[in-house]
Amino acid sequence: MSLNLNDRTGSVSSYTMSQVFTDAVNDSRFVRTFGAVAILGSIFLFIAAGVEIGIGLAVTGFGSTRYYRVLGVTVVALAIAGVLFGPVAFLGPVVLSVGVGLKAMGVLQTLATEGKGDPDWHETRNRAIVGLVLSGIAFIISGLWIVLLLIALLLRAR
Repeated sequence: MSLNLNDRTGSVSSYTMSQVFTDAVNDSRFVRTFGAVAILGSIFLFIAAGVEIGIGLAVTGFGSTRYYRVLGVTVVALAIAGVLFGPVAFLGPVVLSVGVGLKAMGVLQTLATEGKGDPDWHETRNRAIVGLVLSGIAFIISGLWIVLLLIALLLRAR
């Protein structure tokens, strides 16, 4: 698994010349890698805000479109807000997992209509599915942390 996501030129297939398909191939690399990163961010939420800030900066740096920059900056902003307003920190991993999951679904939608004859199609589809599953797991982990926080707040209020 390559972490060389900062390649601005992207890979071009000699079989499919569609820019949409090429973007889907490149986005599939992102969603697979950052699906795993979203899980780590969800698990290590309590270590420090620096973990979330680092993840947000990585998303901003490795992503080549405005979507990734906005997603990364949002995660960083939520991490900083979490330092100031405690419970807001739980939203950073949720936003990251939802953002990665949405991008994975977009890749799968693109692959449903384009590039089926391309040799990269199957590998791209597998990457997108892995990214979708990993971001779903990260979302569930984040949701469990939020539920535990709410239970703790309810028990403290008694």
